Amino acid sequence: MPEPVHPCLHCGACCQNYRVEFSVYELQSMGGTVPDALVHEAGGNRCRMNGTERHPVRCVALADLGGGCIGCGIYAARPRTCRDFPFASYGCHDTRAKLGLPALAEDEVERWRDAA
Repeated sequence: MPEPVHPCLHCGACCQNYRVEFSVYELQSMGGTVPDALVHEAGGNRCRMNGTERHPVRCVALADLGGGCIGCGIYAARPRTCRDFPFASYGCHDTRAKLGLPALAEDEVERWRDAA
């Protein structure tokens, strides 16, 4: 039986719905983790992930991870805005519904709540 995969790797809904804006201090060039080449200036000391500044939204870091899975191509280096987006929250469920994705099953939510 295949290893279970986190529901976020079959989704990417948040990456296709929200503007991702964060402090320039999260950029690699400033000592952070987010690759500079994937962002643009958003004013002042803010920057934004490319692809999230317009509609339709599709973050440049959303990637095909193989095996029918999509997810963040810079997951370990993603900005705080993404790290703080709560798995299985109202925003998560609402965004999935907007994109025509099924609601997360309660057992999925329980299994993965602390792993997100």
